[in-house]
Amino acid sequence: MAEAQTPEGITPDYVNEGVRDSLAALQQTPDYERLAEFLNALREGFLVADVTGTHKKKSTRVRTVRSTKGQLLLPLFTSMDELRLAYPKGRGDQAKGAIMPALEALRLIQTSPFVAVQFNAGSAALPVVRKYVALVLSDEPIEAAALEQLG
Repeated sequence: MAEAQTPEGITPDYVNEGVRDSLAALQQTPDYERLAEFLNALREGFLVADVTGTHKKKSTRVRTVRSTKGQLLLPLFTSMDELRLAYPKGRGDQAKGAIMPALEALRLIQTSPFVAVQFNAGSAALPVVRKYVALVLSDEPIEAAALEQLG
């Protein structure tokens, strides 16, 4: 099997600044306008999936987490630094991530009964429910007024 190639211009210190910044703005002032900006930002760039513990002889597996109610969450990160923050103090250097095109990373929600994607679990820890991820993956425009009606 061929090794995965890192896209040109993407380095291990890559940060999806658009998603990171719109996530911070949404958490500072949560409203439908900022939610729309965040969801639109998710259509661009790359995200990091946690693949810590994957062995080369076996297929690559994305790590998952459970909500406090036991529901399956898909953790994704805007950078490797954010992934490392999700690990207990002193263990972040053991984290391994796969930098993936954002839409490809979000499509992972379709591989299991995930209820949400959790972004930047070590800092922001923002869960985004499946219906909003489906909207990002669609070709539909994402506007604040439509989000408000979607509820």
